[in-house]
Amino acid sequence: MDPAFFLRRRTGFIARYYAAAIAPFREIQRKIDAEESPYKAPPPLFDPEYGEPPYLEQWIEADEASQVVGWSAVSLLSDSLKLYFKALEQVLQFQLGAEGKTIVKKAGFVAAYRTAIGEILDTDWANCPVRFDVIEQVVLARNRTQHGDHLSILGVRHDSTTLEKHQNPIFANDNELKMWVDEGADPDTWIAPQLEITTVSLGTAIVEVEKLAFWIDKRIPDAMARRHKRETP
Repeated sequence: MDPAFFLRRRTGFIARYYAAAIAPFREIQRKIDAEESPYKAPPPLFDPEYGEPPYLEQWIEADEASQVVGWSAVSLLSDSLKLYFKALEQVLQFQLGAEGKTIVKKAGFVAAYRTAIGEILDTDWANCPVRFDVIEQVVLARNRTQHGDHLSILGVRHDSTTLEKHQNPIFANDNELKMWVDEGADPDTWIAPQLEITTVSLGTAIVEVEKLAFWIDKRIPDAMARRHKRETP
């Protein structure tokens, strides 16, 4: 089995899925902004005295829908990464022991597999170009989107756990992130930036996951050769 190959198949699908799935919702927003049909004339019962632009509710709903698509894409990416690590268990012939499972509980599965695979590949990861902070945020974002803030709000905001470790999260609304920083970047504040998936941020995350698989894949033959040498009488 070639774990890196199958991971890239999944990441390619995730990128295509996200682009295709958000397209109709972004088109609704574009038509509303451009006042194109069927959003050219104000809707029935529209009252301009409220001060809101026509079709604001539809615009917001389309934006929320695109974010839900983003959540599902990030969730797929996180799950794909975990499945990749599980596949490496078979290829490299190892399992997370008691120490690894303790790391999972305290720091997450990425940290646990990084420790275990680092020992097998005989590396401290110092020469690895991968941004592990981005990969960790993929998992944190996936976990966060499973827990909403309030019944009346579909979106979710970054929690203090993420903001304490990543004060410049890649999955964040830029305006809200700036406001949060200007207010002192308090992880427990109610104005914590909203978790927002974009084509750019999802693409960045996919690149880092693929980069990790490529880096590990190049070192597997040497690791297997060392093991064979140790085990050969």
